[in-house]
This record gives sequence, C-alpha cells and structure tokens, in this order.
Amino acid sequence: MAFTYLKQTWFFFKMNLTAIMKIQLPFIIILNIIGTIVLSSLDGEQQEIDPSVMMLSLVSLLFLPLYWGATIAYLDSVVQDRPLTAFQALQLSLSRWGSLFLTYFISGAGIVLGLMMFIIPGLYLTVRWSFADYHCMLEKSSPLEAMKDSWDTTRDYFWDLLTGLACLFVLITGANVTVSWLFSTIGIDSLAVRSLQDIFWLLNCLFMIYGFRVFCVMREKQS
Repeated sequence: MAFTYLKQTWFFFKMNLTAIMKIQLPFIIILNIIGTIVLSSLDGEQQEIDPSVMMLSLVSLLFLPLYWGATIAYLDSVVQDRPLTAFQALQLSLSRWGSLFLTYFISGAGIVLGLMMFIIPGLYLTVRWSFADYHCMLEKSSPLEAMKDSWDTTRDYFWDLLTGLACLFVLITGANVTVSWLFSTIGIDSLAVRSLQDIFWLLNCLFMIYGFRVFCVMREKQS
C-alpha cells in the first residue's frame, strides 16, 4: 500500500501546489535568506558553535508550527471539501502555535536522542510520533496527548509509514545533492542555488502529505 499512498501523495501535491506555496514559501524564503546572511558572516570552523547559528535554529523552530500547522489545516480542509485560503489556514495554525511548538520540540528532542543511540531508536520514534502534529492541530490535543495518540494510532501503519517516508527521504535528498553538485560544478551563482534550496525545502511538504494520507486511512477505519 505504501507505493499507492506515494502516488496519491504526489498527485495531491501537484493539485494543491499553488495553495501550499502561498502558505509555506514566504517563510521558507525568509528563513533561507536569514540563514545565508548568518552563515556567510562566519568562518567555517565556527559555524557549529557560534551563538548566531543556535539563534537561527531557534527562529526556524519558532516559524515551523506556523507554516506546517497551516499546511495541515489546509490539507484537512481539502479532504473535507471545504478548502481554506492561505490566510485562514495560517490563522488556525496561529491559534495552535503553542501546542504545536511544544509537540515539535518534545518529539524532536526525543528523536534526536534516539538517533544518537545507534540511529534505529530515532527512526522508530520518528514513525511512531509521525501523527502527533495531526492529532495536535486537528483534534486540539495537548502535546503529550498528541504524542500518546500518535503512538497508539501508528501501530498498525508502522511499515507503510516507514517505507513511504524512507522512499521520500532517499528521493528528495538524492535529488537535492545531485542538483546542488551540478550547479556548483557548472558555477551557477549563489542566488540560483538559494532558489534551488527553497524548492527542495518546499518538497519536504511531501513528508507531511504522505503522513496525512496514512492518517486519513486510519481515521476512516476508526470511524
């Protein structure tokens, strides 16, 4: 079923690309511009420990609940046949910003810790908590409730989620590395490379759409 869901994910992405771009692209462009300015002002050896890099990571995390939460709200509105505008979706995500922020922060910290423990625990947690933001945004669950609900509801869909998300990771990362290498080899300017990075950041939305597709399957079976 994972490959069927992947086809449906790509179709949904293409059909709703304009709305998704309206929601996500302004934030992605702003973050990439800020990131380029910050990193270009640092020496390569200092980038990992400089406070500016830590602040950049924090700013990215603060923005994340806004545009990812808005995207979830939009996805659900399309499924319900009541499509929201980008502004309406952002309003809804703003009302859930605090809960979504804590959900991403707590689950992200757990996943990072798991990845440090021989990688596999981190991958397992990534899959089992992959519904947490949907539960938090759409069912208005608290962060811990959302993570618990995700742990329960992903049990029967673990392999579908793992297979699909792994395929997307390989495809998107591989394409990003390949195209970036070609651009650098040809000598295309940094502005074009930054625009390319914006596109690949937008493609990360495929992970969310795939997870949401499986989430909808789970929700339909429960109802």
